[in-house]
Amino acid sequence: MNTLIAILIMGALIGLNVVLMKKNKATPVPEGCENLKPDCKGCGIANCEIRSEIEAKEGEK
Repeated sequence: MNTLIAILIMGALIGLNVVLMKKNKATPVPEGCENLKPDCKGCGIANCEIRSEIEAKEGEK
């Protein structure tokens, strides 16, 4: 019985996650936030994927 309850709870959580992800994708971007770029100067994470891409693009210029 406990296994069945655990499976039902996990199914409900996964279903909720799927529904919320679809709703999030359908939400329009707020006005003024269409072309925002991350400001990596204040961030201390050196191995961030976004920061690596930005530094690679700046190095090509």
